[in-house]
Amino acid sequence: MQIELLTQTHRECFDEFRLTSAKNNWDMLIMVLDGECAITFKDTQKTVTVGKNEIALMPAGIEFERTVTRTLTCYNMEFLSEPEHPFYLATSPGKLSLPAEQNAAIFESMKRAFILADNRELITHILTHILAENYLFGIKNKNKAKPLSKEIVSATRYMRKNFNKKIDIDELAKQVFLSHSGLIWKFRQELGTTPSSYLSMLRLQNAKSFLLNYPYSITQISEMCGYSNPYYFTNAFRRYSGMSPTEFRKHYLKRT
Repeated sequence: MQIELLTQTHRECFDEFRLTSAKNNWDMLIMVLDGECAITFKDTQKTVTVGKNEIALMPAGIEFERTVTRTLTCYNMEFLSEPEHPFYLATSPGKLSLPAEQNAAIFESMKRAFILADNRELITHILTHILAENYLFGIKNKNKAKPLSKEIVSATRYMRKNFNKKIDIDELAKQVFLSHSGLIWKFRQELGTTPSSYLSMLRLQNAKSFLLNYPYSITQISEMCGYSNPYYFTNAFRRYSGMSPTEFRKHYLKRT
């Protein structure tokens, strides 16, 4: 998941937000270290109370009001994310629900990161981790926690084995005894994505491994990952990782 961190602030012992209401074009995350605040989401009139060691998300495009109800110390991050990514789709406006151990580790990591002067990359990583943990353990997914259907298991297994080949979604649907629309529906319901997006993710994950571990050319890796055109591969990789395949290889191999 790609996140672009816009701002990161740490405010201590304050009794009023500088901005009490907003409807932003970006996401906002608050981590309460001490004290308490109340956030009301205007479209649903739902109010949540966020206390010590709790995290809340105010998504882009959602109007909200917030007030300090007990002298507050918090971290506040504003960022841009991928609205169609499964991690993001698993979130809801309000408090994120994480297991106690994960939550404690996240707060400890953020405390350490904020001490550092050059902390942008670290905080971006922690934000991504927060959304990933919420995806894995949040209430929204707990309520849907059930074994994957045999159709999805079969489809994803086939994709993992054949990501380097051309995969026709209609043919894949027939293999698992579903219609085209039925396969898409099951992917969205069970994995929070589409078959095409899932296949693209598999290809690009493997492309990263090839780039870092083998001396293949970009054209060769493109073909090995099921792309018939290196130009399309490069564009897809840039959208996925934020840099071109060549830039990715240079950036990470120079660290080793």
